[in-house]
Amino acid sequence: MLTDEQLATVWKGFIPPVGWAKWQKDYLDFLSWVRNASESELRTEAAQKKLWNARAITPAGYGDAINVDVLLADPEFVDAIVGLRGRAWPPDVAARAAAIHGEYERLLGMAVAREVKPRPHAKLQRLVGALVPAELSCVLSYDAVRHIAMLLLGDASDPPLVAQVMMRARLRAVLGEEKTLAEHVQRSTFCWWLHENYERLSAGQMPPWKSNEAADAGAVLPPDDKLPPLVVWPFAKQYVGYLAVRNFAGAYRAVVQAALPGLSQDDLVGVLQASGSFDKVPTPTLRQLIIRAKGLGFIEQRDGLLYATKDGDELLGSEQPDILIDRLIERVFGFAHLLRYVDEHRGAPDAAVVDALQKIYPTWTTAGVPNDLRSWSLYLGLLKRDQNGGLHLTDYGAARAARLPKELPKPPAEESSDISPIAGGNTVTPPAIPYPAFDAILARFKADPEIADFVFEDRQLASLHAAWRSHPRKRFVLLSGLSGTGKTAVTLCYSRAVCDLMGLSPDAHREIVPVSPDWRDPSGLLGYFNALHANPTFQAEPALRLVLRAAADPGRPYFLLLDEMNLARVERYFAPFLSAMETGKDLVLHANGAEVNDVPPRVPWPTNLHIAGTVNMDETTHPFSDKVLDRAFTLEFWDVDLERFFERAAARSQGKRLPDVEATLIELHDALRAVRRHFGYRTAGEVLAFMHAVRELGGGAPEAFLDQAVFSKVLPRLRGEDTPAFKGAIEALLGICKQRRLTMCEAKLGSMMELLKRTGLTRFWA
Repeated sequence: MLTDEQLATVWKGFIPPVGWAKWQKDYLDFLSWVRNASESELRTEAAQKKLWNARAITPAGYGDAINVDVLLADPEFVDAIVGLRGRAWPPDVAARAAAIHGEYERLLGMAVAREVKPRPHAKLQRLVGALVPAELSCVLSYDAVRHIAMLLLGDASDPPLVAQVMMRARLRAVLGEEKTLAEHVQRSTFCWWLHENYERLSAGQMPPWKSNEAADAGAVLPPDDKLPPLVVWPFAKQYVGYLAVRNFAGAYRAVVQAALPGLSQDDLVGVLQASGSFDKVPTPTLRQLIIRAKGLGFIEQRDGLLYATKDGDELLGSEQPDILIDRLIERVFGFAHLLRYVDEHRGAPDAAVVDALQKIYPTWTTAGVPNDLRSWSLYLGLLKRDQNGGLHLTDYGAARAARLPKELPKPPAEESSDISPIAGGNTVTPPAIPYPAFDAILARFKADPEIADFVFEDRQLASLHAAWRSHPRKRFVLLSGLSGTGKTAVTLCYSRAVCDLMGLSPDAHREIVPVSPDWRDPSGLLGYFNALHANPTFQAEPALRLVLRAAADPGRPYFLLLDEMNLARVERYFAPFLSAMETGKDLVLHANGAEVNDVPPRVPWPTNLHIAGTVNMDETTHPFSDKVLDRAFTLEFWDVDLERFFERAAARSQGKRLPDVEATLIELHDALRAVRRHFGYRTAGEVLAFMHAVRELGGGAPEAFLDQAVFSKVLPRLRGEDTPAFKGAIEALLGICKQRRLTMCEAKLGSMMELLKRTGLTRFWA
């Protein structure tokens, strides 16, 4: 927060850029018109329209496309608008802010009651600012208001309109009362200038700045009417269809709100269930909602916990979910196509829209997903219906449709085939493709850039290939061993190599499914009845979709990768798979006698389905029963060749090496290997990346940062009992840390050794 003295200094250093002259003049002319217009003139429909379209103050982004024509001649609404001019507000700042915010909310409610959709938040705030110029500013952006509030108030927790009034009051208290409209314009645009220079000012840099910096500082005008084009992701990166959840945008806001303090996924599910809004939502659906919120960029994982991102924070703070709408159009397949179709076929009936979407993506064999897309678009104010029920773009939707790229992404040719991911029947089976030879797979595997972070022996890949191809029905492999050795990477890259060689889309022929600890039945893989719809439907999980595609396409391989497979009891959630692969009988999907949403009760066991499960054995996991082990081929990944890894890392970084760091990691790894507590390539790579970052930042003594890196990434895995081997490993680590001057690690190991002697057990987290 700027002190009074600092704020006065900043105000003196405020030199509006040359490009602002026209903006400030147009802004002043508009305010002069608002102040001087007679009441009768202000009540006219033309004047009301001019008030709502006050781009001279600032553009409202998407808000400018919201149609408010129904309000322009509404006597009650016009009375309320005109009454703002000259109204006496409470002298107390807090009371005044509350009163203005309350009037804004009342007007917004009146607009919504008159079926203005979406809610015209930004346009209404701009209109209120034109009528009450002493209290608000030209700033409409949520992030910008937060930045200015932090500089002027030291807190950004108030609603934007309340913060605006408080901000103008702070300026008035330090800089004095405004006497003219021109001074109001200066103060208002000064607020935008503060936002543009937020990083500089929050770092304590006060003007005057150098001449070239002064020319750049604040040189950016508020966003103009030309919003950037929407960047629609390629089909392979998009979510296909939409997760059906009630409360639409409210569901995503609830996830972001719950994640603000940082929670694990399990805790986040628990908080949502305890809120009362999701008590009837199945746990797997909540997990999918969380995954989708992460994929849309509203939450992210840091240090093992889920937190709200900056975009998630904006979603919470902005009453109109513009950022959510952008994400849906850019990252969820079908939204962009829906807007484009309705734009080109105005008044199209629902059936025509559904048919058009199904032609674009034939695997939508039912109207479920297209109907969800249409419902979301109506709710978000992108679409509207005419008196005959036909669909049209709203002005708001048309503004977004105009920003779509000329060519929209479509599924690859294979995705557009007659194979349905839901139903295996009534389809044309494509011809079989010969499975590639191992030599070709090995060559393509080694050329995969994603495998560059790991070191694999040809023997390991040959073993995986042989295990998957040795039995005509049981293609099931368990990959056990050390975390970070590339168990998941090897299966992903192998499957991609096979698909590339066969001309197949890896995204269509492969699914990676993280196993959840709360799985007690097959629903996490095979789906469940979804009670969220008015008529109960069957929610097909990604694994089931892959299984059904494999069953409908027996001549091509499909790959199901189960990550951390033994976090739950395999015999419970995987039982139908174990039985079908052993007996060769049908895989039972549900107990109904007939199809439900094109999901049949059972399908023949797909012998082209290759299943891999990664395994980590610790106190958080479950052992495998003989029933599971008898059906699987188990491969171990325990060997770690750090020297080769460091050589490959150096080749990728153009020879940049850290010899002392590499030598230390090798010594620590060798000491831990004797008790099977050594670490993999992931840990070694993260320590190297950390130390490279320290060097680029010009950090202090390298050994101090290496001490921290080893403490954070290597020692936490250390635990064991009082055996000669384990005690010898700790003593060896102590010697290495003492020699390398890793003082923090040495102290921690010393305390762990004392605990080991005293109790017979020790661990890093004790």
